[in-house]
Amino acid sequence: MSKGSTPPATSVTSKRFYDAYSRDYSPYLERHSGYFGAVEKVIAEAAGHRTDTALLDVGTGTGERLQRVVSEIRPTRVVAIDESPEMAALAQRNCPSAEVLAMPLGAPELPETISVKFDLVTCLSNVLGHVPRTQLVTGLKQVRSLLKPGGAFVFDVNNRYNAVSYGPLRALRNLTRDWVLPGGGDFTAAYKDGDEVLQTPVHLFSPSEVTRLLRDSGFQIGSLGFRDYVTGRDRGRFGGSIVVKAVNA
Repeated sequence: MSKGSTPPATSVTSKRFYDAYSRDYSPYLERHSGYFGAVEKVIAEAAGHRTDTALLDVGTGTGERLQRVVSEIRPTRVVAIDESPEMAALAQRNCPSAEVLAMPLGAPELPETISVKFDLVTCLSNVLGHVPRTQLVTGLKQVRSLLKPGGAFVFDVNNRYNAVSYGPLRALRNLTRDWVLPGGGDFTAAYKDGDEVLQTPVHLFSPSEVTRLLRDSGFQIGSLGFRDYVTGRDRGRFGGSIVVKAVNA
């Protein structure tokens, strides 16, 4: 390939994308440390002051965030899953107290493999945006089946109306489109892996879509807010990612 030429783009699965991205994921975490810290405070509040918390982290990535959460809430049992074996291997090294499984949300064998109920489930950094839309309700119902009654599910997803991240025109276009065809939409994430550009679809959620998905999955919403994706400060629905605490009522 000649100097300055554009590498060929290859469409890949989320698993393949994050197997490659695992090598450069830490800088991404550093760029958004303010936001991640704010979400982790929501997790700590959801955990409360229990001394016997069982925690499941879905789509754990490198496990660096999980280790921070574990240090804060000190759960007695920690299980984490990620569909990327490379990410799962990193997570096991970064959070040695966790039992890390290379397995996707929605895998039929997941409940039998884990065989325990949790007080708290986390699913961070738009992991749900990588779950095929036709499998979202199934995956959320699986999360609910793994929670104890009254257990909390904390997650965050990309907000398609976030004008700060995506620009006012795109946010307005998304809002207008959803009046006609509700249900959110996708964008393409890209990562340069050597001489190749890997691309994978990522879903962007609307607040009403999140509400509907939780209702269809049997959850009750404890809180739904918007956080600036860099600073973590509270923002309106047009200025931040969607951060949710749902309850297995």
